[in-house]
Amino acid sequence: MPAMRAYLDDFGSITIWMEKNFYGGKSDSFFLVAEDGYMKELVVKKLVEHDTRVKYEMTCPSDLPFGKDYKVREIHGLTVPLEIRMIVKRPEFNRLFEYKGNDLGATYTPKHTDFALWAPTAVSVTIQITLSGKKYTFPMERSERGVWRLSIKGNLRHALYVYFVERNGQVVRTIDPYGLSSDGNAYHSAVIDLTQLDAVEKVKPATESCCGVDAVIYEASVRDMTSLPSSNTKGHGTFSALCETGTSYDGIPTGFDHLCSLGITHVQLMPVLDFATVDEYHPSRNYNWGYDPAQYITLDGSYSSDPKDPYARMIEFRRLVSKFHAHDIRVNLDVVYNHMYDVDSSPFHRVLPYYYFRYTDNGNLSNGSYCGNDFASDTSMGRRYLIHAIETLMKIYDVDGFRFDLMGVLDVETMNLILKKARSIKKDAMIYGEGWDLPTSLDFRRKAMIVNQDLMPHIGHFNDFFRDVTKGKTSDDGKYDRGYLTGDIGMSFSILSALAGSVMTTPLFKRFEEPDQSINGAETHDNLTVWDKMHYCCSNDTREVRYQKMKMIILSMFVSQGIPFLHEGIEFCGTKKDNPNSYNSPDHINGMDWQRARFNRHMIEYTRKCIALRKQYPEFRLHTSKEIYAQVLLSHRDDGTVSYTIQAADPTCGYKKVLVLINPMDREFNYSCEEGWQLIFDTDGNSHDEYLRNMHLPARSMLVFRQS
Repeated sequence: MPAMRAYLDDFGSITIWMEKNFYGGKSDSFFLVAEDGYMKELVVKKLVEHDTRVKYEMTCPSDLPFGKDYKVREIHGLTVPLEIRMIVKRPEFNRLFEYKGNDLGATYTPKHTDFALWAPTAVSVTIQITLSGKKYTFPMERSERGVWRLSIKGNLRHALYVYFVERNGQVVRTIDPYGLSSDGNAYHSAVIDLTQLDAVEKVKPATESCCGVDAVIYEASVRDMTSLPSSNTKGHGTFSALCETGTSYDGIPTGFDHLCSLGITHVQLMPVLDFATVDEYHPSRNYNWGYDPAQYITLDGSYSSDPKDPYARMIEFRRLVSKFHAHDIRVNLDVVYNHMYDVDSSPFHRVLPYYYFRYTDNGNLSNGSYCGNDFASDTSMGRRYLIHAIETLMKIYDVDGFRFDLMGVLDVETMNLILKKARSIKKDAMIYGEGWDLPTSLDFRRKAMIVNQDLMPHIGHFNDFFRDVTKGKTSDDGKYDRGYLTGDIGMSFSILSALAGSVMTTPLFKRFEEPDQSINGAETHDNLTVWDKMHYCCSNDTREVRYQKMKMIILSMFVSQGIPFLHEGIEFCGTKKDNPNSYNSPDHINGMDWQRARFNRHMIEYTRKCIALRKQYPEFRLHTSKEIYAQVLLSHRDDGTVSYTIQAADPTCGYKKVLVLINPMDREFNYSCEEGWQLIFDTDGNSHDEYLRNMHLPARSMLVFRQS
């Protein structure tokens, strides 16, 4: 620990910490000095003694120019750099330096490339260019609002670059936070000629628009979909492998063909942007989901055929998106914009320390993400950066939406602006995420979490109420708890709220204003799969009984109001071998087990029928809470079963009502009714022609009827 540290924390205010093992932590005078001979004596405002240190609060000139190397010298001759710290959080700093231009990063033309880096506290910035194996170094010039610039003549289409930033008494090497791509393991940023991507034509999905409750989302990992040999793809775990068609295992489509066969409208790809803990040159050596971000715009090279080629990952991912679009499937990206894997090594902190991360009042990093730090989305340039990232990814790769990991760490204003920007590019862009209430250092009503959903219209949230009511609690300490569909009949009233998209009020539980805010899933990549959870909460059940419960859980997602969400493998009762947190487990745990898919092919077919049912009947896709109040009738019976009736809005559709009956119990029921009902979805997903006045409801079943 240095004997003394000095921080510029506000305009006109310097904080000094001195260790007591250095002259007892006492000094009679301090001076602010600079290399040009500048010297100014500092005045002590306040002195506070701690156990091992002494804190001095000092006054200093309030108009110190930035971009200059300052040091603090005390009376015994000890001299330390003045670190520019919390002053970067002050409104005046933002007034002086907020940059609203759109030219940060490297802007390529065949004749010259323009580099721009926002680093207002830097004393100097040098760029190092690597081209054809040779390195060239150039000083950059400071310009307006703390932007450092340089234009280099010549064709830099295949150049790599890094910055050397002098700040706070150090010179640090960093990649470009605005970089579009990198070489292997992000050692350099890359100059990118975007015309090189034009060889991959952007393709529009056949369905003109698909958004909100009309969507069916399927979460998939690029690696998992083709990582195991049973996928029978030529490659494994890459963008290109997921592009392969005509692949199967014993007659069961695998990889891309499997996704196309289901009838989903959106694939949600788990993180594809650069993450830290997988060696891009040797990705098979270890596994990670990718929730350990290193860059927010650049794709991860481990999914590329050639990690050292910055263009390969871009071209291959753009080809994958176009391939999905050609099969009428839109692509949402899972983005981890709530934290960085490591603050000190992140390009944000290296370029401008303390600005891009959130801090508590005592000066420590906020840790609402539980990953050691929180990205400061509420700062003006942090907010502008995230909006820029979303815009860049949509325009370069033609993606259709974003799922925000730990969205509750981010702020409401930023999320609303992201939605506005995304829908200015694509009117049906989807924005949704994990709206958990997380302990980040942000005012309660500013957090982008579920309880503030009223402040974020048309932004979706994963509905943990739906998840826990249908299958039981997800947390590891709740793995023995059942939900309504796994046997807890006491939840018969709660399931009604879930079926209604959690938009209906008393006596039901209301969570959302509108149904497009409710993402209804029974499992995600986190925690146990539903099948694995049933190993605990339904341990005495036979396999056949578990199939019956699994069918009810899957169907519940597609008949409920809101947006259905499938996690990869749920359609064939996927297992992670009871692993509740497989983020770094090997491929044999996380990979799509196509042998299991072959064994449980009847469940895949059932899931396809569930999706088709939802698409056929708009009653399961009511767009507003007003429609739900007008058309939905919910009832729970004394016997523990529930009924869910939806009035048809279109008088020409050929039927008056749709009815869902749910019986999660181990005994069957029979009901008589005055009018005839047609069974349109039985326990195998089949439809029947006859109209019945006596309805048979088997044990552990969910049936769908319609009335002519």
